[in-house]
Amino acid sequence: MLTTIRPSVRHAQAPLTDAPPGPADHPPTGTRPAAQVVALTGAVGGLGVSALLLHLARASAALGRRVAVLDLDPAGSLGLLLGDVTRPGLRWADLPVDETAFRPGLLVAALPTWIGIPVLTGDERGGPRRPEQAGPALTALAEDHDLVLVDLPRGADAPPGARVLLVTGADLRSAVAAQALSGRYGEPEALTLPGTGAERLGLVLRDGSHDVDDADLVTMTGADVVARLPTDRSVPQHAGRGDDPTRGRGGARRCARALAALLAGEHEAAARRGPGDDGVSRGRP
Repeated sequence: MLTTIRPSVRHAQAPLTDAPPGPADHPPTGTRPAAQVVALTGAVGGLGVSALLLHLARASAALGRRVAVLDLDPAGSLGLLLGDVTRPGLRWADLPVDETAFRPGLLVAALPTWIGIPVLTGDERGGPRRPEQAGPALTALAEDHDLVLVDLPRGADAPPGARVLLVTGADLRSAVAAQALSGRYGEPEALTLPGTGAERLGLVLRDGSHDVDDADLVTMTGADVVARLPTDRSVPQHAGRGDDPTRGRGGARRCARALAALLAGEHEAAARRGPGDDGVSRGRP
């Protein structure tokens, strides 16, 4: 199981939730666009969303992006999928439930890392205990990174301004579920992301049975298919052995590389346009 550092060990050295950080935490060495927040979720269970998220994190880091991962599953399933391949650090159960702000540098330093990527996830004690915990943690991670990938439970609200990737099959059950969820993530007033022109909702189509074709799925959801996720048997094989589930070189890795390039391009477009409609820019620490 995952190794956990209890709060008393870390907090005795440096509190995570002190007053707002000073200049030492964020020296003004330039500006960068607001971090890109991308939430991945599934139309139904068993589509491999968490494994795809980890592949995407690895592929994005390989492009030189500063990546963090936020697991919002109440069961902490991402941490359980990673098993023992992460370094020790704080999990959701170690963080204060009622905290409204974290000092970004201290929170990031206290989290477990996987291939150098900080991961806020759960363990056998579970994931976040209340939905309200997500906001302060996401804000802190976004301050220190270019890209924050969010493992979003099915049907949960996506963070404001997040790009949503909905993984779905083309079977009738998945398509109907995707259609229902698209109403949550693709409301007319939030179809595009400020500063990028990118659509908020994109579909990742999982290979399998095809009761509906691509055009029907696009019509049902109002979203485009941005990537295809082939069946990759190496992922469950590695996970079953307790290995890193991203070690394989199959279809999941190819899909993640294509998505990583797409997302990086969208973020670069936002940087060229400047702060965007919301006027947000950040000092690079």
